[in-house]
Amino acid sequence: MQYIDAHCHLYEFDEKTISTFKDISIVAVSDDLKSSLKTIYLAEKFKDIYPCIGIHPWNIEKIDLKELEEIKNLIERFNIKCLGEIGLDRKFVPQTYCLQIEVFEHFLKLASEYDLIVNLHSPNAWREVYKMVIKYNISKAVFHWYTGPLDLLKKIIDKKFYITINPAIVVQKKHRIVLENADIYQILTESDGPYNYRGLYLTPAKIRDLLKIISEIKGLSLYDLKKIILENFNRLWLK
Repeated sequence: MQYIDAHCHLYEFDEKTISTFKDISIVAVSDDLKSSLKTIYLAEKFKDIYPCIGIHPWNIEKIDLKELEEIKNLIERFNIKCLGEIGLDRKFVPQTYCLQIEVFEHFLKLASEYDLIVNLHSPNAWREVYKMVIKYNISKAVFHWYTGPLDLLKKIIDKKFYITINPAIVVQKKHRIVLENADIYQILTESDGPYNYRGLYLTPAKIRDLLKIISEIKGLSLYDLKKIILENFNRLWLK
């Protein structure tokens, strides 16, 4: 039974390291056109890699708008099923927020047109991202590393969207509170690797330990939890 990493910047790892991520199905997100192409390449080379393409909100200021059209071409050429990492960020790059909205709307229109999953980045913009996802009638959404308000979490769960839980749960209290209040049938595990967060080096290899923590908090056996997470993933990606 596979482990699930539902949000990983796989293109940042070297191929030797990627080959060690055995028994893990990895959703590989991208940050710009160049990384989108690398992600597609890795998905063709390695098993159990699910590619997402798009432009990260942190990179909006750097892009040539022609890249947006090229992303659309890649969707059609490679039968891409997910856009990510896309969204809005008022925490780290508030200076580009207006442009972020324009680009995010572009991606949501594509997601609606092609019935794609959206893998979402939303720091300090949780409500805005949710409202835009609803506005464009998106049916498959993943709110990555959710630390937003609990009342919005309920709306996300009611819409049958997903949130991801990160190994940072051991040092980030607000993320733990989210897990305590989340429906186990609407969560996925993620690493967001490779990333250093408060002394934690996040990588797909951390997913095993993360499952142990979630199982303790949710009062489930490791086997039952792993089965539920896999079923959640399959419901999103394979239906």
